[in-house]
Amino acid sequence: MSKFNLFLFIVIIATITWNMFRGNLLLAIIDVGFLCAFLLSLILIELVALNKRKKR
Repeated sequence: MSKFNLFLFIVIIATITWNMFRGNLLLAIIDVGFLCAFLLSLILIELVALNKRKKR
């Protein structure tokens, strides 16, 4: 994971924790959706990179 991806991951986890602490569960649920989308995009990027390596 690059530094930018790690920073983004930490920011998303912090916002989820902050929204749960403040009692705003709707925003926490939305942030969990962003976290899932972020992790899925990282997985897809890794799969594409592995596929390119196999073709070479």
